[in-house]
Amino acid sequence: MGQITPICKLTAALFLCAAPAYATLDDGVTAYANARAAEFDARHGEALTGYLKLFEQSSDSETLAKRVYQNAVRQGDFAAALQSIRVQELKNDVPPEGPLILFTDAFQKRRWSMALLAADELEARSNFGFMAPILRAWVSVAKTGTHDLTLKEGNTDSFFNFYAVDQIVYLDLATGQNAKAKLGLRNMVSVGGDAMRDLFINAAPVLAHKGDTAFANAMLGGAMGSEFAGQLNGADAAAKNISPNIGLAALYVRIATSLIEQDVPEPGLALARLALWTAPEYAPAIITTAHALGELSGGRDAAALLDKIPPVSPYWTRAVFAKAALLRDMGDNDGAVELARLSYDQNAKSAARATFLGQMLQQNGRLPEAIAQYGRAMDLDDFKRQTPQSRASFHLMLASALDDNGQWDEAQRELRNAIALDPSNAGALNYLGYAMLERGEDVVNAEAFVRRAYNAEPTSSAYADSLGWALFQSGKYMDAVTMLEKAASIENADATIFEHLGDAYWRAGRRRDARHAWNSAQISADTAVALRISSKLEAGLPGDIKAAK
Repeated sequence: MGQITPICKLTAALFLCAAPAYATLDDGVTAYANARAAEFDARHGEALTGYLKLFEQSSDSETLAKRVYQNAVRQGDFAAALQSIRVQELKNDVPPEGPLILFTDAFQKRRWSMALLAADELEARSNFGFMAPILRAWVSVAKTGTHDLTLKEGNTDSFFNFYAVDQIVYLDLATGQNAKAKLGLRNMVSVGGDAMRDLFINAAPVLAHKGDTAFANAMLGGAMGSEFAGQLNGADAAAKNISPNIGLAALYVRIATSLIEQDVPEPGLALARLALWTAPEYAPAIITTAHALGELSGGRDAAALLDKIPPVSPYWTRAVFAKAALLRDMGDNDGAVELARLSYDQNAKSAARATFLGQMLQQNGRLPEAIAQYGRAMDLDDFKRQTPQSRASFHLMLASALDDNGQWDEAQRELRNAIALDPSNAGALNYLGYAMLERGEDVVNAEAFVRRAYNAEPTSSAYADSLGWALFQSGKYMDAVTMLEKAASIENADATIFEHLGDAYWRAGRRRDARHAWNSAQISADTAVALRISSKLEAGLPGDIKAAK
């Protein structure tokens, strides 16, 4: 607290001067310090309460507005978030997603002109401007029941086209253009992932209600596999059309997921919260919000959020997987295994559930059980119905467990099976090639494998490192330096990469550069690796250096 208080006094003084409504300056300082301390301790509800009390007294404080907004997003308090964004707008300092908060408020209140103004502001001032045409299309649907959104030709706006491809299908379903929507649904198969599955799950009841039950059931079966337990019919399918709120929530979820995957969970959480504020019962919004919360402040609040999804939901399995991963990240490995086993026991025919239990067992160090569980998954009919790319990922997981269990020959066989099924699987190619380098096995073929991985994903620091290390092992030191320099320049380069680069510099005769690279490696290296690097810094490389492991 001692370090926080001086900062608080300065900040508090700035906003207290604007609205001196406290008994004393120290009262305001103490209140702010307490709220800030609660925020640092991830007690965001307590922090928000404290900031809001201060905000009542200094409602034009930009500092308080930002603190209120951040904690309101953490807590899911839309009214507080909206209030803070309006103050930040007056100060001309809104976060990129700020206009979306204003749009959501206007849309929910059916104030269409205000919603369109917010979309214009988003387009003019925000990194999320590519969303504006989609937002306007949903306003048109809500007002008139029509839309005219289309993809843009060429590469004029790749972000727009990427996120509009499924949104156009949602819009077509919302406006009763089912024939056009079916064509779009067929095209979505190439997109894959959760965005495709979410669209299929939302679209199937609508199409079934319109009488197209065969297409709806085939689509849902393809999206959910063995998780699809029944058949839809027109009488059961209550959804006549996609609602605008669901369509908008799907857009926010897809962008939020991308942001979280890119390691920017704060705006990702804001977008996920927008999805929840727009459609409070929309399960993908709940799951994505929980994911972002888990990334930002641990799994306590996130796990409770996931409990809102009932077992009858088509998203229940995904929610269970997410909760088990949160328990694992919180250190409750036994709880994660128990939850994964509960899911598996409820549908032992599901390859996804069987494999997930294997993953939880493996991460809990129960390797023989994990290996057996992966084997059961691969014996299922559901596994045999998967695409070759999906089956390859199963073999890769089994290979990892076998390798962890000291069964390298069997692991190598599974890696080769994965590559046979999916020749462009960069993960399997890199795993096999790098493991061969570590073991001194067939350096020529090892280099070929890691080169294929690198060619598939040239922006991966791990794959660039593997190729650089293969070149080093082959005695091509100058080529190794070039590749390892690239690996080190890519974001998230780790201690191994800098150690490899130092080794390559040393062999290339660049001794000073080698010591700089080793010093960089030592910053984030664990104890054993740091000791090895210390010996290199003292004496350089011995004449017959082995691979740094």
